[in-house]
Amino acid sequence: RRPPTPQALAASPVAALVAVSGQEQVLLFGPGNATGPFRLLGCLPFPEGAIHSLRFSRNGALLVAGGGRGSHSGRAVVFDVATGERRAEVGDMFDVVLAADIDASQRFVAIGGPTKVVEVIEIASGSPRHRIKKHTDWVTALAFSPDGTMLVTGDRSGGLHVWETESGGIVFTLAEHKQRITDVEWRPDGKAIASVSDDGNLIVWNMKDGFPAANVA
Repeated sequence: RRPPTPQALAASPVAALVAVSGQEQVLLFGPGNATGPFRLLGCLPFPEGAIHSLRFSRNGALLVAGGGRGSHSGRAVVFDVATGERRAEVGDMFDVVLAADIDASQRFVAIGGPTKVVEVIEIASGSPRHRIKKHTDWVTALAFSPDGTMLVTGDRSGGLHVWETESGGIVFTLAEHKQRITDVEWRPDGKAIASVSDDGNLIVWNMKDGFPAANVA
């Protein structure tokens, strides 16, 4: 009777295309016509359950959808944007995937959720390269750096960390937020990260030393 509330959306970095989470499907919208500002271009089925995360690859060719069924299962699916084909299905979590991203080389997908574990998974083999267990609460946000060499992850208690993609080693712990990290994003040159939280702060972090460069309360 009522359409579901979108839990995730993403805009393509190279095309006039927006992905929006629907009821067990991803809705793709493009420029509209005389009948409206937006036009539905297609749907990508996601029978795994509710979608909580959407991210385009850096070149816009792939779309990663993360989700699942609460207290039951979670997975991330990599779609080919041009054809709608499923390129990969990664993760076998016991709860939903709340955050997912794909690195610039398209070798790895990172996922996280209520299990408090971040998995960096090799797409080719489907096996975890790293299982990061430092978070003490639900993992709610993550993103690879533009060159794919680093990964930032945030949790429901305000924990925020930066990792090396290849080694899984920690680079920085960014300790300022006190509540849930709702989103993270890298500057295009990879020299800074912006994080937003339920504590009402937007912090820009300098990746040279890991200290805040700006705090917008």
